[in-house]
Amino acid sequence: MSKQCLGNRSGRFVSSLACALAVVSCGGSTGTSQDSGPNKTYLKVQASDADGDALHYQWRVTAGTVENRDSPETVWTMPDGPGLHFAYVTVSDAKGGYVEQQYAVSTDALESAVAPRPQISRAAPTITSNTSSAGRLRFKSADTLNFSVAASAAVPRTVYLPDVQVQIEQGGVAVFSGITDLGGELSLPALVAGTYVVKCSTVPGAPLRDCGSLVADAPTAFTFTVAKDDILSVRDVKPPLPSGRNLRVFGHVALSDGAVCGAQSEFFSLLKAATVQLIQSDGTPVAPPTRVNRFGDYAVDAAALALGHYQVKIDCEGYSRLVTVPPSANPIGYDGTPIEVTHQIANSRPAIVKMVANGPEGNVRGEMIVPEVGTSNSLPGWNQFLTYKGYDTKLSACLYYQSIGAVAGCDAQGSMQAPITLDDWQRANKFKPYDSGNTEVAAVYINRMDLNLVRRMYATQTSPTNIAFVVCNHPGPDGSTQREVDEVVDVGLADQKRVACVAMEWSISPGANDGKPFTKFLTFGPDGSLLPSINLDGRGEKYMPGACVACHGGTQYNGRFAEHGLASPFLGAGFLPFDTGNFLFSSAGGLSEAAQGQAFRDLNTLVKLTDNRGYPATTRLIDNWYPTATTTTLDKQYVPIDWLAYDAARPGAARFYREVVGGVCRTCHISMGSERFDWDVSPASRFTGLPTSLTHSHFCGGTADVAVNASMPNALISRDRLADRIGADPELASLMQAFLGCVAPESDPAYAKR
Repeated sequence: MSKQCLGNRSGRFVSSLACALAVVSCGGSTGTSQDSGPNKTYLKVQASDADGDALHYQWRVTAGTVENRDSPETVWTMPDGPGLHFAYVTVSDAKGGYVEQQYAVSTDALESAVAPRPQISRAAPTITSNTSSAGRLRFKSADTLNFSVAASAAVPRTVYLPDVQVQIEQGGVAVFSGITDLGGELSLPALVAGTYVVKCSTVPGAPLRDCGSLVADAPTAFTFTVAKDDILSVRDVKPPLPSGRNLRVFGHVALSDGAVCGAQSEFFSLLKAATVQLIQSDGTPVAPPTRVNRFGDYAVDAAALALGHYQVKIDCEGYSRLVTVPPSANPIGYDGTPIEVTHQIANSRPAIVKMVANGPEGNVRGEMIVPEVGTSNSLPGWNQFLTYKGYDTKLSACLYYQSIGAVAGCDAQGSMQAPITLDDWQRANKFKPYDSGNTEVAAVYINRMDLNLVRRMYATQTSPTNIAFVVCNHPGPDGSTQREVDEVVDVGLADQKRVACVAMEWSISPGANDGKPFTKFLTFGPDGSLLPSINLDGRGEKYMPGACVACHGGTQYNGRFAEHGLASPFLGAGFLPFDTGNFLFSSAGGLSEAAQGQAFRDLNTLVKLTDNRGYPATTRLIDNWYPTATTTTLDKQYVPIDWLAYDAARPGAARFYREVVGGVCRTCHISMGSERFDWDVSPASRFTGLPTSLTHSHFCGGTADVAVNASMPNALISRDRLADRIGADPELASLMQAFLGCVAPESDPAYAKR
């Protein structure tokens, strides 16, 4: 059976998962007490480097322990209990080239038992601090920067500014300070109503100057609304450029394969980026080094001699070069006109040839996880979607769990202290076998248009302010034939090949959200242990709670959960409605869509009860799905009244809604809690197909704002399913062009995301 895994090279994420579950019975040993026993898995990665560089290795696992050797081989001690577990390796060349590979191994066949764990019963702590994310500032160059393109006119491209020193003041008193990240962004804490001044400096150590203002409860161009239930977002700030800083240099730094030099991975604790520094021709620094942003761009400025001679020093790990700054086109010298200095590093990323794991007896265990072949996998920046609203860390994930009572505390590195288990959580929320007069609703299905997982969903309500859902996930099918669907559902029902269980709880935390219940997220591993991160898309581990808010919404989350204090866990997130039109069902008795119709209505009724964020989108949708009190079959042909009116003016709008918005986008968009992304209303102003529309920039891209471009299609499997439909239906493709302005995402100007 293990040999079959090596021969199944479909390249699909789901195929790889299915094959990874083939685990042989284990025995034998390697001859050493440390590295022997059935729970040992021997990992080996083979990588190549076209530049002949010496390669380096880092290892991580989601469960069990791994020896983090700088070696292509290591030993993974598997966790007790059944389930599917993941190992990761990052390979680097010490010159800014990084590549990551994931591997999955099931422990189902090992038949090892999980040791008994003490029962933990812990209430959510009282929140006394108002520390929470009040939104983000995104700093970008005030200059209009046009990047050169071979055989074409220069194109505008927004350059975001890392390492900007920022201070928020009120009445001359600093209330917050920080430094922007590689995206030029900085998350702010909660601010009481009032007027604030933003002070900043683009040069480390230079005096701060006025860079704008923030005014509570008055949303204008440079304003945040900080009321707890309002929608918060990223606000752009363009630091003013004093006329005395007459040498302004910008450009793009990348590897020869187009990748950005360096890597950013919270899971591996990696934060590497190229730096640029202006220096005089004699080597004297004009300004401190500044990091290149996550898109490979930079913009620096300095006071310089008008007719001086300058260079840009470009460093990335073991690579360093001096590039001459061209003289000004103005005869009097440098006059503040931006000058482009773009540089390609003569280096490319390593390549993973293969990765394999063996048991002690030599048989292959599991298989490499390769993202499903499809449109999304070919898009530059394919991992953007689930990090669009921010990157959490091990520490911020732990502090989030502490704020909802899931852990007792966190150490400085973010390790969880006395975490609860899935059994503890189920007991607290009275799921079977701990029920106490409450009704439990259950359904089994495959979310084919989303993550393509078999989902065993359970939900219950124990009080008017406590509703809980938990779903345990198993790999879905490669295809969509009924035989394949039935097979994987049977495996899930046997609780084999469990990936993880995700829990959502709508309840009160003292001191948070004005005493009203709100949505909380937890993730548990196959053995029931609490997990700080999860890999939902095959593109790497992402920490909680940021991994959830990309789809569930987070009106109070922007950038990262607070990494200090006991912050409010109120994220402004919501439950997703159950849209059976996007599911696949088993043909077994009681598991068909019709047989589970009442269960799905009951699940959606519970979702409605949690919809207390002040925006009616979710409730509106569910009510229209079930127009009468006795309806148990969700109306898959439902089209909102605004879209019917739009269809009268622009024929095809109703079909576009049913097959694109309803078939791919609606579930997440409805849950955002934001009028801005509620696509069920006002389509005539949203879906114009014009480049100026919000839908065009998020789906099609191609604009100067590379942080926003084509962020929505990176929903991955959803985007691939849509591409399949478009490819098979020219009429639907023409509707995409008409209402979105494109059929497939457009490239960023000058340089694609990598």
